[in-house]
Amino acid sequence: MTAPFAVLWDHAHVWGLLLCRGLAALGAPCRPVTCAAVAGGALAADPPKALLVPGGFSRPKFAALGEAGQRAVRDYVAGGGTYFGVCGGCGLALSHEAGLGLCDWTRRPFADRLEHLASGHVRLRGDAASPYLPAGLPEDFQAPVWWPAGFVPPPGASDGDGAAVVAAYAGPGEDFMLADIALGAMPGALLGACQERFGLTLAPAFLDGGACVIAGAFGHGRYVLSHAHLETPDSPQANAWLAHLLGIFDPDGEIGGRLVPAWHPAKEARRFADVHLEAARRDIESVIAAGIEARLLMRRSDWLLGWRPGMPGFSLSNLSALLAGASALPPTEAAVAYWRQTGPDFAQRAAAFARRLEVFFPAQRLEITLSLVERRAGADPGLAAERRELFGASPGGGGLCGELAATLDALLLRLLS
Repeated sequence: MTAPFAVLWDHAHVWGLLLCRGLAALGAPCRPVTCAAVAGGALAADPPKALLVPGGFSRPKFAALGEAGQRAVRDYVAGGGTYFGVCGGCGLALSHEAGLGLCDWTRRPFADRLEHLASGHVRLRGDAASPYLPAGLPEDFQAPVWWPAGFVPPPGASDGDGAAVVAAYAGPGEDFMLADIALGAMPGALLGACQERFGLTLAPAFLDGGACVIAGAFGHGRYVLSHAHLETPDSPQANAWLAHLLGIFDPDGEIGGRLVPAWHPAKEARRFADVHLEAARRDIESVIAAGIEARLLMRRSDWLLGWRPGMPGFSLSNLSALLAGASALPPTEAAVAYWRQTGPDFAQRAAAFARRLEVFFPAQRLEITLSLVERRAGADPGLAAERRELFGASPGGGGLCGELAATLDALLLRLLS
């Protein structure tokens, strides 16, 4: 076995990179595995201690696996394997039209689209009897979520049936945000006043006792599904929790740490020093600066942007992180060969993408201002068309930005393998 843990790589983007980074920090060797490789029998030929499925959109993962890959994952778990899904990796495991059916729970529909704009640390309460919680966690602990969906048990389910709730939401943490509103920093009295005077309930309903982490059995194997991103850099309680889970999945392994260090992409050494990567990094950072200047983007952390609702902030944050991640990894023969063929064209496409965005951001800012002043309804058709070309249909991840991210995904796969 080449490494005890396999990370399903497709359509994970920055979340796959962060999970691999977190595993490395905790001393847990991993290997990325593609959906095509899974469909081709990789899990049966070299069974990992656990298949780790990062965040991202679950539907593209399901489609990329195809029938053969979907069957291979189910067979792996049913035969005694472990499936650990994070956020989008949870959705892939659930029971719905684009899920693997490892767990008989399904996804919670959004009663209010604001619910999906929730991010940052949340307070959690765990089941003290669950083996999946580390000893020593306080009764009320914190872990980060990034735009989570949710869990819904099957009709008629009762305690002891199917999945068990390992941890439930208990309210927002201090850095919790609802879109670009710093909800976690607002006093309770102020939140109550918003409700009383204007009928505005800002805190999403799922924060009051909804399931955040669940676990159960499928055949002879098991699954653990977490909307909490335990791999998030510099989140001590979440990182210790991840280390605990890895120790359960591979009891013979040696987890060497309990903290994933903070990530400062701009300060990392360029181990894959390449002129095309550097040019693209400069172009994307210039565009991000333009978005911040237009007050449409903001720096939330060194590795993650914040953004005004409706802006393609995550797509740009993802692209910036992938570029930084690729630059910081040591070159491999496969990566160098791939980039020799791909890098020059990538840099040209990134430059063209950046030039268009430098016009798009101030135009978008003006459109927002005019819509408030002139009470205009709907987006300008020209701006809407430009956005679709640049970022695809909402919620994003496509268009020219998606093509650039896919190229970087392929490069990172060769750097991490």
